[in-house]
Amino acid sequence: MRARRRESPTRLTRLSAAARRHERARWSHRANAWERWEPVFMHSLSAVNPALIRALDLRPGQRVVDLGCGSGDPALEIAQWVGPRGSVLGIDLSPEMLATAGRRARLLGLKNVRFRRADIARVSHSGARFDRAVSRFSLMFVDDVPRTLERMRGTLKRGGRVAIAVWGPVAANPGTRLRADATRPFEKDPPADPEQTAHPMRLARPGLLPRLMRRAGFVRVRAEAVRVCWVYPSLEDYVRLQIDTSLADLHESLSPANRRRLRERLRRAFRRFESGQVVRYPGQTWVVSGQAP
Repeated sequence: MRARRRESPTRLTRLSAAARRHERARWSHRANAWERWEPVFMHSLSAVNPALIRALDLRPGQRVVDLGCGSGDPALEIAQWVGPRGSVLGIDLSPEMLATAGRRARLLGLKNVRFRRADIARVSHSGARFDRAVSRFSLMFVDDVPRTLERMRGTLKRGGRVAIAVWGPVAANPGTRLRADATRPFEKDPPADPEQTAHPMRLARPGLLPRLMRRAGFVRVRAEAVRVCWVYPSLEDYVRLQIDTSLADLHESLSPANRRRLRERLRRAFRRFESGQVVRYPGQTWVVSGQAP
């Protein structure tokens, strides 16, 4: 008889205070780069917002909180869905990211969205509860995922819905694996377990986030795999974006010679994705939704 495979533990290690401080500083320090590359991010992740909005089952006039809204997504799109009788509150820990979100809201003429600086892992809400809560690519970076999910549930009315987007497994995100391979010769420490640190792949394991949500008290939990397509104007644009954002700390720590080596390794790794005039490669996210009982 075939042995039954033992399931990996659901428990995630809570991040240290030093790790929390590093995350706050990192997102604020890189906010300008995220704004500069806004066209790439908005286009490449355009499939995620429709899945979140579908899972939220939005209605005009609803009150929605976006937990970890960054530079304004999906808060700005949701504000247009709920209309002038509804409202959206976007919460993020980076004032620089929130400044970008405010600029975008003013350009769109949105009067029903506002932004507040706070750590979503610690935010307390004492007013009327929300009809809906959303979180796009932020939950992976909090220090205590189970406790944050409980706080999310606490922001919702009875029957309120939440929808959360996180990255899917590495096997479905070749860009993550290839980038890690390209940077490995320059890393001082062995790769950390993604589930034990603030990492994009922290909640990538199939079934992990749905189990954590059920433990946090959500019901009717559903998960949907959503495909995305990363698109960059050129191979050089891909390399520049990575060095400006995800690889900025590593790049700054290297000698000039190793910086050139890193850029060349990235070029070689992603040359296979050149498609016509641009660079395209696939990715996958999870959109997991649930309801407050």
